[in-house]
Amino acid sequence: MSAAPFSKEAKVSFLAPMQDISDRGFMRIVDSFGRPDFFIAEYFRIHEFFEFEPHILDSILWSSDRVCAQFIGESETHIARAISVLKKYSGVKMLDLNLGCPAPKIYRKNVGGGLLRSPEKIRSILNVMRGEWEGCLSVKMRTGFEASDNFDEIFSAVLDGHPDFVTIHARTVKQLYRGVPDYSKIARAVKMCDIPVVANGDILSAKRALEVFDSTGCAGVMVGRHAVRNPWIFRQISDILAGRKIFAPTLADVREYIENLRRNIEDSCGRMKYIDSRLKKFLNFVGAGVDAEGDFLYKMRRARGIDALMNVCDEFLIENGNADKLFAVEPYEGLCSRPNHEGEA
Repeated sequence: MSAAPFSKEAKVSFLAPMQDISDRGFMRIVDSFGRPDFFIAEYFRIHEFFEFEPHILDSILWSSDRVCAQFIGESETHIARAISVLKKYSGVKMLDLNLGCPAPKIYRKNVGGGLLRSPEKIRSILNVMRGEWEGCLSVKMRTGFEASDNFDEIFSAVLDGHPDFVTIHARTVKQLYRGVPDYSKIARAVKMCDIPVVANGDILSAKRALEVFDSTGCAGVMVGRHAVRNPWIFRQISDILAGRKIFAPTLADVREYIENLRRNIEDSCGRMKYIDSRLKKFLNFVGAGVDAEGDFLYKMRRARGIDALMNVCDEFLIENGNADKLFAVEPYEGLCSRPNHEGEA
């Protein structure tokens, strides 16, 4: 009997794990604006000398019936030992294996997305995890490493580990976050198994979520970068599924969100010297929905110091009659949330 907290027929939502973004404070902010059904925490890197980072553990224990712990690693021995430690925290009910991280510094160590090159290793790790962990066990994966031609083989290896649900980012590892997601692989996975499948990859709006639910038969959608841009997206997904009018935030609402982000950074980073640099990490995403011309992004990226940065926010979000303007439901075409990716196809 599956230990998943939702059925294959459900339509649930997840906030995706994002390293150095989705801490407890950010989870609480998103929860207050949109309330996803579940979260997956930042990963614990499992190796011989692993430690459970206190801030990650804190984010899991904040709402352990909704927040899933996450491991990334390749050693069955060390993973089994880590599970024995995790079980001491009796409130933790869900554990996820990361098979999807596309960062080169990660996959070159044959962890995260790098394991997609080794179906037998995936099978071995998951069999150990299933034997050690009695709670809900899940996997977050991609459709392949360089290509998705062997998706069926990889997904079959995952299923042999008897997870309770699987999340699939509809891109390969080498695609990173570029290119068009191949949701057909998610539809294929749904047909291959009797456990819930969660879709991930460019769930940029409630409309897109509904399209993915309808086209794939998935049980849930997972949103990462687009929830940083638009923390109301989970509320909007609930609205569209219930047939309600979709909540439409104004730029004044966005300014309130940014103030929450600022306070969280100040609370979590203490006397951090460059609070503005940390906040810009979030505003690079938010800015894609502020103005079609990208003027907010341009001025925000060039602001120096937290006071100057907040003045830019006030200029574009509050002043000159902007407060009542609507925030874009989807990012404006041609605007890039990652400045070092500008000009990419």
